[in-house]
This record gives sequence, C-alpha cells and structure tokens, in this order.
Amino acid sequence: MILSKPNHIKIYGHRGARGDLPENTIESFKYLFENNINGYETDILISKDLIPVITHDFRLDPSFTKDKEGNWIEDENIRIFDLTYEELSRFDVGSLNKLSRYGRRFINQKTLENQRIPKLSDLLNLSSKNENQSLVINLEIKSTPDEENLTPPPGDMVKLIINEVNKSNLKDKIIISSFDWRTLTEIKNQNPEISRAYLTYQQEMGIKIKKTIYNRSPWMSFLPFYDNFELPKIIKKQGGKAWHPYYKDINKKIVDISHQEGLPVNVWTVNKEYDFLKMVEYGVDGIMTDYPLRLKEFCEKKNINWF
Repeated sequence: MILSKPNHIKIYGHRGARGDLPENTIESFKYLFENNINGYETDILISKDLIPVITHDFRLDPSFTKDKEGNWIEDENIRIFDLTYEELSRFDVGSLNKLSRYGRRFINQKTLENQRIPKLSDLLNLSSKNENQSLVINLEIKSTPDEENLTPPPGDMVKLIINEVNKSNLKDKIIISSFDWRTLTEIKNQNPEISRAYLTYQQEMGIKIKKTIYNRSPWMSFLPFYDNFELPKIIKKQGGKAWHPYYKDINKKIVDISHQEGLPVNVWTVNKEYDFLKMVEYGVDGIMTDYPLRLKEFCEKKNINWF
C-alpha cells in the first residue's frame, strides 16, 4: 500500500464521491474507479444481525433515506444497530432531500434509483476488481465512547470487520481509521498487520462530532495530552501508520513534525480550491474530498502531481 509519494497528493473520494453521487453507495465507488480515482474513505457500522455495513451515521438520516413506499423517513432515531441487514435493505439511500439542511450542502448531487446500504463485503468485492497499484481503501470504524448500544463493544466490532477484511484479497490495500482509538487498539491486538490511521478533531463546535483531542479524552483511550505538537508523536507511539486530522486543525509546522515521525498526513474533508492549495503548501500527503474529480482537475491545472 502506497500512502505517500514525494511531491504528490493522494486523492481520496470521501464516502465515495458525496458531492456528485449519493454517499456510500456502490455506484458512488464505481464512479471513482471509472474516473481513475484509486483511493477512497468510507464508514462502517454493524447491523443487528452482526453484518458490517457501509453507512456513516448511527441512525438513518431523514435527509437521504426513503422508506419502501418512497417517502422520506421522518423518524430521526432509527438506529442501524437495531435493524437486521434485511430490514436496512428496505430503505432507499439514492437521493437527497434538497430542502433539508444537509441536502442544501450538496445541491448538485445526482439522484440514483434503488440504492441500498451496502454490506462491507459488497464494497470489498467491487474493490477487488480494481488492480491499480495505487489503490488505497480507508475504512473508518464508526464508534463512540459517549453513548452506549449504538454498536457492539469495540473488540466484537473489530472482530467482525477483520473477518471480512481477511476474506478479501485487499488486506495490503486497507488502512483502518477511527476517532475512537479503542477500536484501533483492538485492531492492533487482534491483527497488528492491518494498518491503522488515527482520526482527530480539535474544533470546539461540530454538528455530529465535537472535539475529541484533549487530556485524558475517552476518544484517545484516556492518554495524557498537553501540547498540540506532540500529537503526531503520540500517534506514532501507538503504532499508527498515518494521521488523519481535520484540515482546519493543522499547519505546516505540525505536518513537518508528523513527517519527522515518519507519519503521513491525510486531511479531511477539503472541498474548496483555496483550501486544496493551502493543504498542498502545508505538504500533506493525502486529501479526502467530496469532489475528487474537482481536486483531480485542480491538480492538473496547477501542475500538482497526484495519484
């Protein structure tokens, strides 16, 4: 797995290509491969019958979920972990309610008919057909120390995901990430050969997640933390293969420190040209974006090498 190249940017389609096509759908990932984007980020949760599935939120999102009658769902508290995969498959996630707050963010996203929440195995089967040497699959485990009964315990969740990874021929193309470092510790304990990336968020305000990095944070498994510039060293000490910070949380100095530790920096989620350029100037190794084709075109226009 090639995570970084000198003077290159690795492009990761975020949730497939969320700006262009419905997020975390098989068609969205096909779209990446058809356009020579060979890196992606996606999210894993677990169904009631213990099947790893590709979806971001712990609960079905009314902004892009329709029931079997074709109506937008109204209940905001339908938990993924409360439904079997068969029950989840009754919902259509191929369109976005452009009147919703979330929908207005992606007003140009195309609608696709009859899109279901995929199994992790479905996505890995698709990805196994991509023989590009630059393929990198970033699987984010969605887990939280702040609320119980949204997922199995970290150890059980990791075991289910590792079982699927081991069934594929993609182990050397996969890096597993999480904000909840307990899951990464479980990966290390259960299968240390699988690469791990440590997700961080240091903003005080957030819509679906708030600051995870602070002294004795449960997100960090209660590790001591006093100085922002020691973060790459902490991650390296945990055995991390990469650091995945929110793009507004970094500067060139901390990227340089991370590189001194031998730790690639892949930022999320960058969508504007001004910020693309800033990240390139900071020297990051990879950019996760909702608009991977837009980033590819930007790199080509600016003579920036990408892979």
